[in-house]
Amino acid sequence: MLRAVPTPKYDGPSTPVTVALVNDYEIILQGLHAMLAPFSDRITVVEHEVGGTPQVCADIALFDTFPGRRDALDRAKQMAAESIVDRIVMYTWDAADEFVSIARNVGVSAIILKSVTGEALADQLTQVAAGSRVGLDEAMRSKRRGPAESLSLREQEVLALLALGYSNPEIANELFLSVDTVKTYVRRVFSKLGVSNRTNAALLAARYDLAPPARRLSRLPGGAEQEG
Repeated sequence: MLRAVPTPKYDGPSTPVTVALVNDYEIILQGLHAMLAPFSDRITVVEHEVGGTPQVCADIALFDTFPGRRDALDRAKQMAAESIVDRIVMYTWDAADEFVSIARNVGVSAIILKSVTGEALADQLTQVAAGSRVGLDEAMRSKRRGPAESLSLREQEVLALLALGYSNPEIANELFLSVDTVKTYVRRVFSKLGVSNRTNAALLAARYDLAPPARRLSRLPGGAEQEG
């Protein structure tokens, strides 16, 4: 499995690296943009792409994998074929060996863990723009957890997929987890939300700005939300 390693300082290019942010949820992109804002001397965000693929030419597409990995890989493959951006970076809490292998094969240029600081993220993006293949030669697994009184990032991912109507096996497949692990996360989500079933959990997804995005729903089989 992969693990994060310290990132050395990088002076970066003479002009800022242009970055298109990609995810299904605007709230995720806003948070990522805010994280990069202090490093505008190195990084310029040129686009927020919600649910699709970048429309503006950029050095890097920074793809936050929340709340799914396989869907992100499918879209990364599409982005690589479109060649609108020079490099594709997956931004994720963890990356199983299979995920890394598929990412390499579909044309992903780097994988960066969410456990890094904003400064390290900016440094690694400039390294990727210069040709470094960050994270593709080692497995990465983050043990970072959210505060007990709120949903962790992983639990938010599970909640978002519940809201999309995914079954436990489908969530496990999407996130490269075992079904038993997913069942544990689902129980935690139920407990923290104070609900006893998937339907009521899904109804509360909007509380976390995780209501199903229309463009994600359109990619489900049949183009509509699945049955829970």
